Amino acid sequence: MSIFYLICYNLSGDIMISCGIDLVKVDRFSNLKNDKNFMNKAFNEKEIEYIEFRNNNESTIAGLFAAKEAFLKALKKGIDYCPLKDIEISHDHNNAPFIIFNNNLDIKNISLSISHDGNYAVAIVSMII
Repeated sequence: MSIFYLICYNLSGDIMISCGIDLVKVDRFSNLKNDKNFMNKAFNEKEIEYIEFRNNNESTIAGLFAAKEAFLKALKKGIDYCPLKDIEISHDHNNAPFIIFNNNLDIKNISLSISHDGNYAVAIVSMII
């Protein structure tokens, strides 16, 4: 479910900051976590290892999925712009999530936040483009 899009322009009319947000129900992933076709389509090998490390937790899967959709929304190129597994959600030494996206787009900075509450996971991505 999409909440909002935010676009800020500089004085010359070029896009400076773009944001995307996605909210998903965690229980939507209770059956999908056992669907190898879905998992291999949505997540790459490193992400699947992370999900397994987190005991196939539905909240983890939902948060990663929401992050990918929020990223695509922030790009403003459509949800079908690229395969979901091409967008990698990784974590730094403090377990803070970040995005790895190898494409020749002119993205100068990407910020990602993922949160969970009860049966919901939300992710917001902001980027300077």
